[in-house]
Amino acid sequence: MRFIFLSIFLCLLSSMAIAQTSSSDPVDVQGWYGVGVKFNLPKKWSLDIDYQTRWINNLSLYNGSYISITGRKKIGKLIELGGEYRLALVKKGVYHRFSFGAEASKKLDKLELGLRLLVQNQLQDFVDPNKTNDTDAFWRARLGVKYEINKIWEVYVSTEPVMKFSGNYFVDNWRNTAGVKVRILPHTKLDLYYIYRPDFAKSSYNRYFNIIGFNIDYSFPKKKKK
Repeated sequence: MRFIFLSIFLCLLSSMAIAQTSSSDPVDVQGWYGVGVKFNLPKKWSLDIDYQTRWINNLSLYNGSYISITGRKKIGKLIELGGEYRLALVKKGVYHRFSFGAEASKKLDKLELGLRLLVQNQLQDFVDPNKTNDTDAFWRARLGVKYEINKIWEVYVSTEPVMKFSGNYFVDNWRNTAGVKVRILPHTKLDLYYIYRPDFAKSSYNRYFNIIGFNIDYSFPKKKKK
């Protein structure tokens, strides 16, 4: 009997692990967990290095790791230019993604408004028989609001459609995010967030992802001028 129950349990566990979204079950819960460091450089430059792991299929299956390097340059008081390289080591293969864009932000007391525009090009390092080419190009527009409650707590919301050049639909997927940032140590913040992400890339059905995640971010302080 123990062997039978163990076999049934293992079968259920394995079926959960390999389950994927389908037209009959298009909803999935995912977990994104990461750490990052930020270097504040001279002349309004900054450099971010981030590492993230992702779990899919209702948090039961490890899907891969993501390593990102982002450089930014502040132009004036409102505009920040940026470029990013991301290496994705996922179950399906290896992806290289390059992003370039700009963000405008305006602070009104404790409230800050932001608009970010990005262009992305993603290349895959493997042969996928289901694709006619190995590159994808996207452009993204994120509108966000954040509010600084005090020196420790900060809340934010944003919405971001992701559009694919020459895609089947004008909007490939949509990211709606709500989160809170907490200063847990000097120069260290814990970022807890939830993303509701409809995905329209499938031609036969739409997928919906509920993403819960957290980041631990450390920012090196700016060097004081002597």
